[in-house]
Amino acid sequence: MSKRGKIILTILILMIGALITWVIKTTPSEPPKFEKIEPPSVMEYHDNTISEEKDGVKLWELTAEKVLIEIATQNAELTNLTGHFYQADGKTIEIKAQHGSYNNTTKDVHIEGLVIVTTSDGAKLTSDQLDWINAEEKMIATSKVKIYKDDMFAEGDQVESTNGFKHFKLKGNAHIIKGIQNAQ
Repeated sequence: MSKRGKIILTILILMIGALITWVIKTTPSEPPKFEKIEPPSVMEYHDNTISEEKDGVKLWELTAEKVLIEIATQNAELTNLTGHFYQADGKTIEIKAQHGSYNNTTKDVHIEGLVIVTTSDGAKLTSDQLDWINAEEKMIATSKVKIYKDDMFAEGDQVESTNGFKHFKLKGNAHIIKGIQNAQ
């Protein structure tokens, strides 16, 4: 090969080497992988209200200092709650408790911790726990149940009512006293 051919071949090899070096140095590195961010499974609300309606009529509402709602099931946990249950006859029932839970599938409500129930007609109930069974529209209070109404005081292990404690069924260690003034 001639001297000129060797120079051209050397320049060509140097240019190819420079091109390869340039390609390697200027090729962008792999972009950083994005971490998959999982959405929260529970939403937390403060001073919020949940309610239930049937045929456009509000059956009940619960307002709580703190509400935790599980996103997948829409079940709720409530802290320091006040609730109102509305009866067909216009009577209202107010409930206060430390803790409660709402099952979105059954629409049932369970509350516990210093449960105090007062009705618009003057009745009062205290218990450790109270359940609203939505399918039966029934309230069941359990554990250290005490009822004050008009001139009557009743206590027992459990009380059931389907009409806002206007009439109720007392079970377990039941004791009723009638004819007392200022029963509350």
